[in-house]
Amino acid sequence: MNPVRFAVERPYTVAVAVILALLFSVLAYQQIPVQLKPTVDSPIINITTAYRGAGPLEVEEQITREIEELVQGAEGLRKLTSSSSEGVSTVTLEYDWGINKDTALIDVINKLSQMPPLPEEAEEPVVSLSNPMDREFAMWLVVRSHYGSQRIRQFVEEDIKPQLERVDGVGELLIVGGSEREVQVQVDPDRLAARGVSFAELTSALRRGYLDLRGGTVETPSLQLTVRTEGRDPSLDKIAGIVLRRDGDGSVRIGDVAEIVDTYREGATIVRTEGAPTVAIGVLRETGANVVEMIEGVDAVIEQLNQSFRERALDLYLKPVHRDTEYLNRAIDFVQQNLMLGALLAVIVLLLFLGSVRSVLVVGLAIPISLITVFLVMQALGRSLNVISLAGLAFAAGMVVDNAIVVLENIFRHFEKGEESHEAAIEGGREVWGGVLAATLTTVAVFLPIVGITEEAGQLFADLAIAISAAVALSLIVALTVVPTLAAIFFRGGSRMGEKAREPRKPGFFLRWYGGVADRLVGRGGASALAKLGLIVLVIAGSLASLRVVPPAGYLPSGNRNLTLYLGQPIPGMRTEALEEVMMPLEQWLLDQPEIDRYFLVLAGAFNGGGVVLKDDYADGPGLQAFQNKFTPITFGVPGFRFMIPIPSSLFRDSGKQFTVEITGPDLQQLATTAAALQQQLGAWPGVQPNGVSSDYIEGRPELQVHVDPHLAAEAGMSVQQVGQVVETAIAGSRVGKWSDGGRDYDLLAVVPPERVRSDAQLAALPLITPAGERTTLGALARVERTSGPQSVQRLERQRAITLTVNLKPETVLEEVLSSVKSEVITPLLADLPSDYRVDLGGSADKFSRTFDQLIGSFWLAILITYLLLVALFRSWLSPFVILVTVPLALSGGLFGITLATANSPNAAYDLLSMLGFVILAGIVVNNAILIIHQGNQLAERGMERRRALAEAARTRVRPILMSVTTSVCGMLPLALGTGSGSELYQGLAAVVVGGLLVSTVFTLFLVPALLSTIWDLQELFSRRKATTVSS
Repeated sequence: MNPVRFAVERPYTVAVAVILALLFSVLAYQQIPVQLKPTVDSPIINITTAYRGAGPLEVEEQITREIEELVQGAEGLRKLTSSSSEGVSTVTLEYDWGINKDTALIDVINKLSQMPPLPEEAEEPVVSLSNPMDREFAMWLVVRSHYGSQRIRQFVEEDIKPQLERVDGVGELLIVGGSEREVQVQVDPDRLAARGVSFAELTSALRRGYLDLRGGTVETPSLQLTVRTEGRDPSLDKIAGIVLRRDGDGSVRIGDVAEIVDTYREGATIVRTEGAPTVAIGVLRETGANVVEMIEGVDAVIEQLNQSFRERALDLYLKPVHRDTEYLNRAIDFVQQNLMLGALLAVIVLLLFLGSVRSVLVVGLAIPISLITVFLVMQALGRSLNVISLAGLAFAAGMVVDNAIVVLENIFRHFEKGEESHEAAIEGGREVWGGVLAATLTTVAVFLPIVGITEEAGQLFADLAIAISAAVALSLIVALTVVPTLAAIFFRGGSRMGEKAREPRKPGFFLRWYGGVADRLVGRGGASALAKLGLIVLVIAGSLASLRVVPPAGYLPSGNRNLTLYLGQPIPGMRTEALEEVMMPLEQWLLDQPEIDRYFLVLAGAFNGGGVVLKDDYADGPGLQAFQNKFTPITFGVPGFRFMIPIPSSLFRDSGKQFTVEITGPDLQQLATTAAALQQQLGAWPGVQPNGVSSDYIEGRPELQVHVDPHLAAEAGMSVQQVGQVVETAIAGSRVGKWSDGGRDYDLLAVVPPERVRSDAQLAALPLITPAGERTTLGALARVERTSGPQSVQRLERQRAITLTVNLKPETVLEEVLSSVKSEVITPLLADLPSDYRVDLGGSADKFSRTFDQLIGSFWLAILITYLLLVALFRSWLSPFVILVTVPLALSGGLFGITLATANSPNAAYDLLSMLGFVILAGIVVNNAILIIHQGNQLAERGMERRRALAEAARTRVRPILMSVTTSVCGMLPLALGTGSGSELYQGLAAVVVGGLLVSTVFTLFLVPALLSTIWDLQELFSRRKATTVSS
């Protein structure tokens, strides 16, 4: 059934359907999670194994290599990397995008179940789908207090953390700063040896004597009782009283050879803010949770806790230092304002073209109906409301009126001919519904390949694609149902605003001029044919030539988030307490800067640096860049650090201003030499930040190495492993159980006091008791020497690897640097290295390359889909070809638009998100040619000569085409020219689409009639020659 007739004849049904759609869409809007950006489901699994007290080489040999051997054959695995550092092994498995992560996780767990026994002090491997430090925390808090960081952490663990965990939407909390409490059995090695007790006996006695055991159950006639044997006691005296040995001289107890100390674990992470030590809390939201509601809930709990601290006279104050919602709210406000401004501009354009408030109302209703009902689609597909999907709605604001304009314009044309409003609505809608259907299908079709892009950028593109395609598809339904229905009602009674409306409109100057041009373009004749051919060649050649001047592209926009991070690499071996001291001048400088609102400083093993948040007056793009330029020289030469680099916080996981160079090979020393030379070369490369190249290989970490002599150890009745375990217990400590206090469990650790084993001489003098009960020293069985080693050992695909991280200047374009680095640095370097060494680009460089290839493939697939759709709709192989000729025009216009934008706006950039605009253009610029050719075909089917039909179609369609393009451009213009938060994300994209629309429209109006009539000229010429040949 004709959908237009169905709608016009049932206005109440249409009204109810619209009301219900809007109602359910509003309900869906309330359920859609609000977050900063789309959820990117990274196919990464991490295996983390703690091995307390072990050095990097020991961790690599005993933990990392074993795990790599087990998991290296995992199905779908694309990249296997690992890091072995002091006390921890991390193995990272990066899979192909689109893999079922749950299945992959189960597979990894099953493989790890076959792992041989781990060293005694190593914990079981922990398998996770993401690294906590790589996950994006929605909020960071600090605790202001004059208490020490250890006491602050205790308050956080016991009072603050439980309250925050109850907030809806909070998934996980990460506590940074201070140290965890533990009870140490600090052994005096001389007293232990004097009693003839070995370290192994001591740890064994503690494990046997301080534990709880289950005893089963006892049943009485009425009860079932659980039996437990309790050996643990909250009293520290209980530990001191554990018997080590009974002999003729009496009992030897723990208290005779050790001190029991309630203390805190060494190696604390230091966090500072406002000139004082503190503890920081990172809040990670649950998947699918509304980040705005979650942070509002956390803020409410913070207020309650601060009030409680005041009432209890505690020197504690919780203060947020970073909220995702600060940027999110500004970005959403910016998009909403530009969406409304774009919609308003589109309505003004309609009013100028149509000259009727009622007509504008008919068309204008398509904007709210189409955009609001998109929320229903987003909720059904499980999408979120974020800066990317909102940008899609803003882009669609001007596009959703296109179909309504075409339908209403044709209805009004029939109305001017004297038809009644009811028949004019039905006939006018029926006449163009095939054309608007074709235009809508081509627009929606180009987004199908985009949704299929599997890389990180593709998952970001998906929200934009879904928002635009859903809005355009819904606008088709509105144009074919709501618009004809309202037109039939508003035009009822013989006029739209009076009887004068029945008088045919007199075409303006442009329409009269264009009508004459169209007649000449479709005409026959030698001079006309040459003129058309010249126009065609000139336009197509010019557009294709412009495509050769494509600027270098970046990866993804960084996003002007009001957070500048500074990352540093300390001199190997420096204690965190010493680093805290040397960072004081830098912290004082931060305190003195008037533009800084708040800052934090973190000194830890994996992260040394901090972050700065500026006041709102300085928080725009230029202000952030000005501060970074001011801050960079201050970070040079910070004592105790090899380097320190300010880096703007990227909105996306990988910044487009950073890439890595991965060097792999069998020999670590050769890798280090190559990496050092490459680091120096890249550090002086154009576009790279000063001190902007860092290496994950850090030499010079001081070590005390114990070289056990197997023969001497054997003579003493000990193995190399037994000697090593004594050293491990003495220095790193041996966990022998758990101590409970206040319902919480803390580690119970046997260890020698640090002051007894700080030097090589003290370590060599460490007394030992052999299995035969004889006393000796470590130096009698082993050689102790001071040396240095790597701070961490990295591996890539089960080979030793060193990774260089290259940080680019803000104005540097990623693709430009990558091209020169590949050709001028990496290629010559590989020629000089042995064949078993590799040098590859990674990070943003690798992702850019893969996503770029997929985007190019998506573009050509979109072109093919569009062509096949048009073939099916027009039942012709030729007409779709003519229509697609408009695509190169749009591409050249898009390049002109982005070139103009980047030259005049610091927020505009040509990157993968901007390149998405060219794919969008492929679907929307063909709409104008579709309308002309579709109308011409209809007129020809009614008996009009095809050249005259084409000229008439061009003349009658030019007005709705100009209206559609103008409203679309006006709808996107605020995004292309805006400078608020979030504008940097899509200003380049808007510039591409606006430029492509304008250029393609201007030339399409002339090129399509000229090209189609030229093809007819050639067909007629060949037909005449064929007829002449046949007759002769």
